[in-house]
Amino acid sequence: MAGRVDDKVAVITGAARGQGRSHAVRLAQEGADIIAVDICQPIENSAAPPATPEDLAETADLVKALDRRIVTAEVDVRDYGSLKAAVDGGVEQLGRLDIVVANAGIGTVGVRLDRMDEDLWQQ
Repeated sequence: MAGRVDDKVAVITGAARGQGRSHAVRLAQEGADIIAVDICQPIENSAAPPATPEDLAETADLVKALDRRIVTAEVDVRDYGSLKAAVDGGVEQLGRLDIVVANAGIGTVGVRLDRMDEDLWQQ
């Protein structure tokens, strides 16, 4: 199965750890280069511990260990301009964009969807 995405470029949001890191490593194993994006800071109203710059650096190290290229950016995906700049920068360095893994997201604790306001939903 190796090589299914040889020389493709994938952008992955929420890439610093967990599922995002797993996607980055697996796609690199399959031959892809990676644009890895994560906020790497606490998020208001989230009980989950935040990813850190060190987490994102570890993801980069794991991808590089597979002899694949990676561009990282600490970006809040809710900020369109910053996200676009990060993706554009990655494409400039890696030459293309083929795959999008929209993985970023957090859950809130104790707030049911039917009781959530729009501001909390956007977070």
